[in-house]
Amino acid sequence: MKAINILIIILFTIISNFSFGQCNDQLVNVCALDNNGATYIKDFKVKLKKAKKKEAAPVAKYQVALSKNTTYRFNSCNATEFAGEAIVQLFDAEQMLGSTYNMATGKNYKGFDFYCKKSGVYNIYISFKDGEEGCAVGILSFVGKEY
Repeated sequence: MKAINILIIILFTIISNFSFGQCNDQLVNVCALDNNGATYIKDFKVKLKKAKKKEAAPVAKYQVALSKNTTYRFNSCNATEFAGEAIVQLFDAEQMLGSTYNMATGKNYKGFDFYCKKSGVYNIYISFKDGEEGCAVGILSFVGKEY
């Protein structure tokens, strides 16, 4: 009986690893290494379903504390098995401060740098372009500090 239970657990583990492909810690590792020399701080894993017709695209929301006189890098990586292309946006209480998506051109960039002028709590919103279903990871990295 124990052998059957162990076999079932092993099979379930193998199947679950294949079904999620790179939508896991492996995607975090790949993305964290692709930040042009910045130091990894935190990751934000996102998996969202496709938006229904006439509804706003689903958004994952996170908060981070950022320090004054510090430059941070925000970048994202998409799981290849999903159509969605991640959009990372940074907000304070009043306005958007940075985004991987340029609304004027419709182009989505891999990341952006943000120079923090005021210590505080900031909001990170991650969604998928055109409300597509997607899986991605957002990475927050430290670039440098001015004294």
